[in-house]
Amino acid sequence: MINLKTNWWEITNIDTILFDKDGTFIDLHYFWGKMTEMRVSEIIKRFNLQQSVFPILCLKLGYDISTGKMLQDGITAMYSRPVIIEIFCKDLNNIGVNITEKQIEEIFDNVSKLFYENMSEYTKPIDEAINFIKSVKSKGIKTGIVTSDSKESTLLTLKHFHWENLFNVVIGRESTKETKESGVPVKMALELLKSNTEHTIMIGDAPMDYLAAKHGGVGKTILCATGQINTETLSKTSEYVVSSLDKISIC
Repeated sequence: MINLKTNWWEITNIDTILFDKDGTFIDLHYFWGKMTEMRVSEIIKRFNLQQSVFPILCLKLGYDISTGKMLQDGITAMYSRPVIIEIFCKDLNNIGVNITEKQIEEIFDNVSKLFYENMSEYTKPIDEAINFIKSVKSKGIKTGIVTSDSKESTLLTLKHFHWENLFNVVIGRESTKETKESGVPVKMALELLKSNTEHTIMIGDAPMDYLAAKHGGVGKTILCATGQINTETLSKTSEYVVSSLDKISIC
């Protein structure tokens, strides 16, 4: 068991930590910014759209190309993949693009395959988070990933950076038909880890992670402002908030 503390709060008796991926230990802006650009470019190509719609469609997906940042109130920050596809499909239909959710899902999947062929170019770790994960693992803590990204792509990321030994289990979007915020993926992770909710915490970067934990029976979620959302906004969701994971003492 370990305790985690900052100048403002302390969580005791932890033996299991579940982590979100993007924005928590992977640089979300760099990763999802490039992914968004590739998705929009493919849609423009397939449907013969004017290139002038490129920044508009990127914004619809929650990415501002002028700043190179994902928006904290964009759909990528707020929702899981099925909901993102549903909303984006309506947005495209509203501007006259005759596209279905199934077609968008197919485009997203194809882009993901291309993206991960060049993963080293597009994926950057958040060093403070990786150091934190290594530290808790060195103390015998069980760790898992619960992400809205695919399990396949997550495992590729772990393999690329040689992080396979840092996590005991990975739950991705294809691991269950239920969304991340339903709590089902968290319950699956805990079952595989043979952990109980009393000694488990979730660490993420968005309210979705808090909901995933809460609905999965985990009562404490640390939200870290290394993703799209600042500490002030995150504090409205969880009492356990940090600017980065290196602000947490492990004892």
